[in-house]
Amino acid sequence: MKALKNVMAAAGLMFCLLIGACATSPEPFDYQSDNEIKPGSGLITGEQGAFVIYGEPVKPKSEETPSGEAEH
Repeated sequence: MKALKNVMAAAGLMFCLLIGACATSPEPFDYQSDNEIKPGSGLITGEQGAFVIYGEPVKPKSEETPSGEAEH
């Protein structure tokens, strides 16, 4: 009977430690107001955080042809 009490006490202690370990947060909490837009991608905006219209990609300024030259 004493062995059963020891097992029950050990199980209770393990349960309390498990609950305590799950209750602590590993990262600091950053408060954000509910009425502000949260950073990151949205539900329908995708990974880029904006609506993406597919078409010809925008060339960087270094790859654009000068205005005096015509493309071949």
